[in-house]
Amino acid sequence: MTRRESAIVTDPVTVSQPQPTRLVRVEAFSADRAFAKAFKAAVGAAVPAVGKVTDAPAGPVIWAEPKVVLASGDAAALAAALSDVAAVSDVSGAWRRIEVTGAGWRGRLMIDGLFDAENPAFATGCVAATMLHHAPVMLCPTGDEAVSVYVAPSFAEDLRAALAR
Repeated sequence: MTRRESAIVTDPVTVSQPQPTRLVRVEAFSADRAFAKAFKAAVGAAVPAVGKVTDAPAGPVIWAEPKVVLASGDAAALAAALSDVAAVSDVSGAWRRIEVTGAGWRGRLMIDGLFDAENPAFATGCVAATMLHHAPVMLCPTGDEAVSVYVAPSFAEDLRAALAR
């Protein structure tokens, strides 16, 4: 028997296994038109606005910090294409992606989270860096009932288990 107000009940969600990423850190020497033009030519998408994510042919492009984006793709190819305007580093080994899907994803992230995931303004195309179950994460909603959670590999399995409970 569950007493009223003695349990947290959330809508069901599905939590994927942690997946590898192909993220490449691109840090502009100067966030100017030359960088924006070269970036768009190399990645196939514009540099995302602050706190936003855009889609490119190789996958998501995530705003990370001023002058820094995480672009999906081949690090060597991006380094060659952007060498005059940016420093490029392969950080694919630094991230794992966990997909959380279902109507209750927002409520699930509110359990032991430090971010208001229930705010409707936090929608597809947004990114937030926060803590979730003691792990630093980036949250990227991918639809009304889905969010990608990016986390360091060392936290990935524990975070997946916590989200699945």
